[in-house]
Amino acid sequence: MSRDKVFHSKESMNTNEVQPEQQNNPEEITEQIAVQDEQEQNDELHPVEDFNGLTREELFAKLNDYFNQADLDSTRNNVQRVKELFREHTKEELEKKRREWEATKEDEHDVFMPSNDKLAEQFEEVLRKYNKRRTEQKHNKEVETRNNLRKKIELLDELKALAESSESMNKAFDKLQDLQARWREAGPVPSANANELRNNWQHHLDRFFDVVKISRELRELDHKKNYELKEDLIAKAEALANEPSVRKSLDTLRVYHEQWKEIGPAGKEVNDQLWEKFKAASDAVHVRKQALLEDSKVKQEENLKLKSALVVKMDEEAAKEYKSHREWQEAGKSVEALFEEWKKIGHVPKEDEDKTWKHFRDARLKFFKSREAFYGSQRETHKKHVDDKQALIAKAEALKDSTDWKNTPIKYRQLQEDWKKTGPVPKKIGDKLWEKFRGAADAFFQAKTRHFEGQDAAYKANSEAREAFINEQKAVVLPAELAEAKAVIAEQQKKWNELPYAARADKDRLDKEWKAVQDAMFAQLKERGGDENTLKRMHYDQLKSSDKGREQIQRERMNIQDKIKRLTGEINTLETNLGFFGKSKGAQALVADYQQKVDKARAEVDRLKAQLKTIPRE
Repeated sequence: MSRDKVFHSKESMNTNEVQPEQQNNPEEITEQIAVQDEQEQNDELHPVEDFNGLTREELFAKLNDYFNQADLDSTRNNVQRVKELFREHTKEELEKKRREWEATKEDEHDVFMPSNDKLAEQFEEVLRKYNKRRTEQKHNKEVETRNNLRKKIELLDELKALAESSESMNKAFDKLQDLQARWREAGPVPSANANELRNNWQHHLDRFFDVVKISRELRELDHKKNYELKEDLIAKAEALANEPSVRKSLDTLRVYHEQWKEIGPAGKEVNDQLWEKFKAASDAVHVRKQALLEDSKVKQEENLKLKSALVVKMDEEAAKEYKSHREWQEAGKSVEALFEEWKKIGHVPKEDEDKTWKHFRDARLKFFKSREAFYGSQRETHKKHVDDKQALIAKAEALKDSTDWKNTPIKYRQLQEDWKKTGPVPKKIGDKLWEKFRGAADAFFQAKTRHFEGQDAAYKANSEAREAFINEQKAVVLPAELAEAKAVIAEQQKKWNELPYAARADKDRLDKEWKAVQDAMFAQLKERGGDENTLKRMHYDQLKSSDKGREQIQRERMNIQDKIKRLTGEINTLETNLGFFGKSKGAQALVADYQQKVDKARAEVDRLKAQLKTIPRE
C-alpha cells in the first residue's frame, strides 16, 4: 500500500489506510487480546450484586440508588436482576394473599380483589424513568462519539494540510503539537471506526515528518514528550496494584489502554521497553482478576451444594401427604422457611443456575397445588356444614319472638344439641355463625327475663308462701331409714317445685335459703348412709321433675360450656405467644410465666369438663 494513500475526506467514514506494519504491531495485537479476554470474563467476575435475601423495600431502595448514578449503562445488569427479584417477590406475595383468602372466604362466588400495591406501582414508575434516562444517555453518547469522529476527521485533514504547507519547520512543529493535544482531548469515537482512525492518524503523522523534513532534534523532542506521557500511564497502571476493588482496577485500566493508543511513538529503541512495562502492570491487574475468579468459582460451588440440599428438602415437602388443616399449616411454614433460606444463598455456577432454580421452584409450586386441592375438597365439606348451621340459625331466629316461656327453652336446648352434631367449618366463619345462633337464643331469654320482671309485684304473696315453707322445713328431722329419708326429701322438693313463682326480687334470697335447707337435709341423709354421688343424683332428679329445674340444668351446662370455650381460646392464644417467645433470647422468665398460665387454664378446663359430666343432659 502506498504511503501517499491517505484518509483525506471528513465526509469519508471508511478508513482503509491501515499500514501493513501497523496491523502486525505486537504491542497492539497483545493489547487487543488482553482487552478481548477481559471483556469475555467481565460478566463472570461481576455478573450482578448479590441481592438474595433482600425484601421488596430494600430492592426498591437499590433501584433508586442505581437511578441516581451518573452512568446508568454500567448498572444495567444489576437493575435487570433487581427487577426480576422484585417482580418475583411481588408475585409471591400476591399468591400468598390469594391462598390466605381462599382458606377463609365465606362464599364460593366471592372474587379475589387484592388492594392496590403502592410499592409495586412506585417501583415500576422509577424503572420506567430509569429506562427512559438510560436510553437518553445512550443516544447522547452515540451523538457525542459521532461528533468526536467528525472532529478527528477534521484534525486528520488539518494534519494532512500541515504536511503539504510551506510553513517554517518550527512553526509547523508548533501547529503539530497543538493538533496532537486537540486529538487526545477529542474523546472516544464509535468502536467500529476507532482502530482505523488511529492508524490513519499515525500514518499522516509519519508522512508529516517525511514531508517537512523535520530535524532529528525536533523529532526526538516529540518522542520525548510521548515517552513522558507513556511513563506517566505506566506509573498509574502500576499504582492499580494498591486499588482494593478489582472491578475498579479493570475499568481504570481500560481507560489507560485507550489513552495509550492515542500517544505516538517514543522512539524505536524504547517503544518495546515501554510497552513491556505497561503490559507487565496490566498483567498484574489481570492476575488479581483471575484469583478473584477462582475464589468466586469456589464460593459458587459451595452455594450449589447448599441449594441442592434445599432442593431435596423441598422435594420431600412436596411429596408428603397431609390430612388436616393444622398439618398443612405447619408444612406451609416449613416451605416458607426453605424459601427464605434459599434467598439468603448467593450465586451458583451459571450453567447450573436456571436448572437448580427451576427444580426448586417447581417443587414449591407442586406443594402449593396439592394444598389448594386439599382446601378445595375441604370447602365442599365445609359448605355442607355451613348450610346445616344456617338451617339451625333460621329455626333459632324463628323462635326468638315466642312467648311460650315454658316450651321454647326446651326447643332451644334441642337446637343447641343439634348444633353440636354439625361438622366443623373455618374458625372465622364458625364464629360468625355461632354469634347469629347465640344472638337469637339470647334475644328470647332476654325477652323472657323482661316478662317475668314485670310480674314481680304479683308474685309477692308467692314469695311469702315459699318463705313459710322454708321455715317449716328447717325443723324437719329425717327418718332413720335411708329409703324413708330419701322419700321425705323427694316429697319436700316436689312441694317446693309446686309452689308458685316468687317475686324476682326475692328469688335469689329464697333459692339460697332453700338450698341451705336442702344442704341440711343432705347432711342428715349422709349420716344415714347416703354418699356424695347419691346426693348429686337426688339433686338433679329433683331439678328434672319440673320445667324450671330443667331450665336450671340447661343453664348450668351452657355456662360451663361457655367457660370451657373461652378458656380453650385463651390457651390457644397463650401457646401461640409461647411459640414466638421461644425463638427469642433472654425470654426464659416470660416463657415460664406464660407456661404457668397455660397449665392453670388447662387444669381449670379439666375441672369444668369433669363437672359437666355430672350434670344430666335432660
